[in-house]
Amino acid sequence: MFWNHRRRRLKSRDPVARVFQSREMQELDAILDLVAVDELRRLDAEVLRYVAGEAGHVVVVSDWRYGIALDLSDGRRIALGGVSRVTRRMLAQRVPMDRLRLARVESDGISYRLILRSEAGDELEIFSRRVALAP
Repeated sequence: MFWNHRRRRLKSRDPVARVFQSREMQELDAILDLVAVDELRRLDAEVLRYVAGEAGHVVVVSDWRYGIALDLSDGRRIALGGVSRVTRRMLAQRVPMDRLRLARVESDGISYRLILRSEAGDELEIFSRRVALAP
């Protein structure tokens, strides 16, 4: 009983709870979920359109906290999140030797599969949890 009373008292002090009733919060949450899904679809479509066109070859592989970034010869950057350390090392070794170009990107909703192709025709497969294209 004491905990329920305390929880109600804390809730009444919350400025957001005073502004929005719980039904309004649920409606707002549902709208924000739809916006997030639409934004993810838009970002996926942007990556797919870019790769379907004439994407540049990988110049530099940058390591960052959440994954890697591929700097491309056309000035664009592709950020890959959730990439394994083995894949990071393999890319760091292959990029100076081969001119790897993005050939294909596939998404199953949870993860991405990127195919990089060298000028000699060799393919390198990368799995990632997130893909984002920077200008």
